[in-house]
This record gives sequence, structure tokens and C-alpha cells, in this order.
Amino acid sequence: MTLKKLDHTFTHQQLSYDAEPNYQPYIRISFFFSKLEHVSYEQFHRHFETVHADLTVASKAFKDCHIGRYVQFHQTPELKEKAKELGLPQLEYDGCSDLYVKSWDHWMKFCKSPEYTAVMNPDAVHFMGLPVYVMVGYDNLIFGGPTPKIGSNAGVTEEDL
Repeated sequence: MTLKKLDHTFTHQQLSYDAEPNYQPYIRISFFFSKLEHVSYEQFHRHFETVHADLTVASKAFKDCHIGRYVQFHQTPELKEKAKELGLPQLEYDGCSDLYVKSWDHWMKFCKSPEYTAVMNPDAVHFMGLPVYVMVGYDNLIFGGPTPKIGSNAGVTEEDL
């Protein structure tokens, strides 16, 4: 199958059809979830950003499995309302966590670790509704600097604009 190329003059050659994508040297695992119905938004976000985050980062497996980055995304009711102004369908999740790992084997070692199954999974019942949805893939960094200590490459930078 031949890639159909639109007639387009690229401003940034690193984004052109002939350029290599800027895939980052890690796998990104994103978990999407909502709060439990009986838990307030304030309690949900506080627990997620404190207890759950601490349990994750404090685990021995977190260091041993070369987790390169752990990011939380918090969607509040106020921002959900603002997003409605876009007129686009919304993802109704209240939170998302992203873990960046060097390889699938590192991820499997982490999620099968005794700490993960004995401590982190059971903590989820305090604030997180089921099911939890997941996306797994690679980042193609378009704009911004590299992620420290992961060995990634920068995308288009402010200087390029």
C-alpha cells in the first residue's frame, strides 16, 4: 500500500513526510478511570495525588523496573464543564495515570510484583471505580524538550517557531 501524500509545504522539515517520526525511547501506559460514586471529587483527587502516588513511587518494584516517569492527569468537574464549550464528545474519566517504562518486560515485572498486587491494587478500592481502561503505545514528541533521564529527543522547540 502506498502512502497518500497531500500536497503540503512543511514549515518544519522534522515533521515532513520524509522525516523519521520522533518516537520516544519508552512505552507509555495510560490508565483511565473514574471516582467511586460515594467518594467526593475532593477526596478522589487528594487520595490519588497523595496516598496512591506515594504507594506507587515508594515501591521497590518502581525503582527495580526502571519506571522512567509517572504522571497523573486530574480532570475536575469545573474543567469538564469548560470542555463542553468545545462541542466535542468528552471522555468522562476523572483521572488518568501515565507510566513510562523502558520495555514491556519492565512493565510486566512491575505489575506482577508483590507490592503491586498486595498494596497498590487494593488501594484503588478506596477511590477508583471499575473498570479501568488502558492505552499502551509510544509517544511521538512533536513540540517540546526531551524527557530528562529517559534519553528522549526534543521535538520542535520554541526557537524553531
